[in-house]
Amino acid sequence: MDNDAPRRFVETADKTKVSLLSGVQAVVKRLGPLGWTALLKHHGIDLSAKDLTAELSKSLSGIDRSFPGFEDFAREGVRGIEPGAPAASLLFHALASPRVTTFRERGRSKPLKGFPTLSEIEAIENYVYGVQPPSMDDLRAKARGARLATVVFATEYRAAVGTVHRRHADMVFARTGIARIGTEPARYDGEARGFLPFVETKGKAIRVLPCRYGAYVACLVPGKKNGHGPLRHIDADAQQTGTPGRNSTRAGLPAGPKALQIDEPGDDNRLFWVPLHKLFSGEECIRDRKIDVRLSATHLNEKIRRAHLKFLSSGHNAGWSEPDLSESPFIFHDDIATFSKDPDDGGWLLQPVVHRRLTEPATYKGEPLYYLVPKSPESDGPWRAYQSTLNLLPQPSGARSAPEYLHARHAISADGKERDLNDEPDIVKLVGAGGYRARHYIDFTGDGWIDVECPEVALDLPRRIPAYSIVASPDFFPLVDQTSLMQWTDQSVLPSLMQSLWDAPGSGLPQALSDQRFAANLQLKGANFDPEDDTMTAIVGLLGSGAGALCQLHTVTKPRVSMLPDGAAGVFAPGWDVSYDRTSETDPEDTGKKLAPGVTFLTNYGLGSPFMEDSKLCAALSSFWPAAAPDITRTFAPSRSYATATPLTDDIIGLGSKPPWDGVRGPSLRQKEGKVEYASLAYADYVETALKGGFDISEIGRTSVEEYVARTLTMGLVYRALGVETHADKLKWSVLSFRRADPSDPDLGTAQKATGRRLSTDFTYRYLVFDHADRGAPDPKDFKKVLVNFGELTLLFADPTIVLMKGSDGKWGVNEVRR
Repeated sequence: MDNDAPRRFVETADKTKVSLLSGVQAVVKRLGPLGWTALLKHHGIDLSAKDLTAELSKSLSGIDRSFPGFEDFAREGVRGIEPGAPAASLLFHALASPRVTTFRERGRSKPLKGFPTLSEIEAIENYVYGVQPPSMDDLRAKARGARLATVVFATEYRAAVGTVHRRHADMVFARTGIARIGTEPARYDGEARGFLPFVETKGKAIRVLPCRYGAYVACLVPGKKNGHGPLRHIDADAQQTGTPGRNSTRAGLPAGPKALQIDEPGDDNRLFWVPLHKLFSGEECIRDRKIDVRLSATHLNEKIRRAHLKFLSSGHNAGWSEPDLSESPFIFHDDIATFSKDPDDGGWLLQPVVHRRLTEPATYKGEPLYYLVPKSPESDGPWRAYQSTLNLLPQPSGARSAPEYLHARHAISADGKERDLNDEPDIVKLVGAGGYRARHYIDFTGDGWIDVECPEVALDLPRRIPAYSIVASPDFFPLVDQTSLMQWTDQSVLPSLMQSLWDAPGSGLPQALSDQRFAANLQLKGANFDPEDDTMTAIVGLLGSGAGALCQLHTVTKPRVSMLPDGAAGVFAPGWDVSYDRTSETDPEDTGKKLAPGVTFLTNYGLGSPFMEDSKLCAALSSFWPAAAPDITRTFAPSRSYATATPLTDDIIGLGSKPPWDGVRGPSLRQKEGKVEYASLAYADYVETALKGGFDISEIGRTSVEEYVARTLTMGLVYRALGVETHADKLKWSVLSFRRADPSDPDLGTAQKATGRRLSTDFTYRYLVFDHADRGAPDPKDFKKVLVNFGELTLLFADPTIVLMKGSDGKWGVNEVRR
């Protein structure tokens, strides 16, 4: 198999041949009348000055750091343009910061009438680096003897609260970027300086989310806390808080699969590639040189191929072998992602290819592509039927060389007709028995690399290091990032509540991909990733950053989605955005159970095929991936292992006036029968939902970090009020109804009057829970339904500090946790 597709280096746009100053002049000419002239004049910059170079280089004495959006402008910044320092350049900060949205006119604050495009921000950024271009000797001196290379990074300019050092607004960089697939083209929001997945007029449409890359001269240096980073610096001597892949655990939970358990030397003892200087085409980037910078994007999806290799290596012929397995769609490179050709997008914005649906039936040589479903062994084996999917089991270490789950519910008969097993009883037994041909489906996710070519610096910098590019599935909580939840969990959660929150066995803890230290996909031959390079997903700053004074930290009111790894989920069982595999790990002379030395690396091919086959099960397993997987636990009958952690509201799961976000309606009470009716998990088919364009993210996707945290916290408090002490105790309770409390709710009024307590006006929720006598049985009248016997219904109102609970005697009581 050749997974090294031909690299297609892209030529830079003609605009790079225009002088950098001309580019800046064009930007200020367009934006000036839209409020930007007044905004910059307020800080002492005259955009209409004849000598714009002199105007932007002069020292400013009137910078107003109390003006909205400039509170976190670097204290050391005293000029419109500070050579080589974007964060200290007031003009760049004004254009690039998502917090700068207003100007002042006649003493009144007004919204800016227009915002810069990505191309215009890039024009100012290039001018920052090129107004006094360094020589190669200058860069060597700045690196102080550290090794140099041309390195590709995914980049963002962030408010201070999101930077590596959290001292002022600054650029952040990662050698891994995350783009996301969708059904509609990307749309840039100038005010937010970024992208969102929503389509205002079509709730069931999802926009692709692109990722911006750039090439830099970078140096290899040890991590530096409160300096160039990395973000969430890992201390060698500190007790880490439960991220799988580290030796310590949080709250006594398991450390995770063996492949993710590594020695933790700490980031002071690791080496990180840290940017020194941006590379761009022209004569103004490197002094006395004219250079041409070209990037290429190469991606592949080989999930189906990997599944068949797994079958063959385990003695099952699922219908295909080489040379077919090296053909599309067993493995494919096209239709995943390409660089944008829109001039407004600037250089090197990687755009996932838009597809009408998130998944498509796979065809090969004009015929439906299928696999022969193997019989699931009665005991341990390489696969099993799990619910109504085929679960390909991992290596002894937990590493996955093939997709975890394969869709198995659409059978192809000998005459080519399709039979939908979702319409037949005993679907779990049908999948377990195997022996039929199941239709393959493809998704358009993948992983790959972004390479760089710059012949004019090749002699000085012969080493070129590509970025790892992940083209992931949609994020159903795009405004909730893993890092924010990690910080909240580590710094704010009451210790006594920990088991009541993130307690999914072995996981269930917020884990950001940026915190994990693994190599990039070593199976991508053309990328030539280094197996010893375990800092690919770390987020760093420019060399020397973080030395300035502390500014005020403010949140960003206009949301956007981050495309860097701190906004992506880490890897575990196997992952949400990316999975992991391992180099050879078994001794051929033993039984295959012994773990020999190997290297764990990130991949795409260990995720579900298609991805939503994995998504449903992850979502059904509580908040298995906080900030990524919606908690649909309460949509289905009580689980033997997982309880609700971050409940979705009644409206979102279809118990209000709107259809369910995923096409699966939540539970309904059959009070006279003493039962609760649920949809059967085995018959909930997210692949069919995707084929029908049924995912509606218009409401669930707008969940804020604050809302997500409040739901999680109040759910934990409710469990404590119910007397929950252990994970087993949680499994006795199910949430029948959950919604924001209505201030006019008579039950709320009665509860507050009876207890003399007042709940928060911002985050108070109404819970109706029940203890269940069993985990349910199929409805004899409808095999797609499950009926669960319930005990007593309990009504509670909860805010982030207290819970008011109605007892069995009808009296209201107060429960609160203080430590």
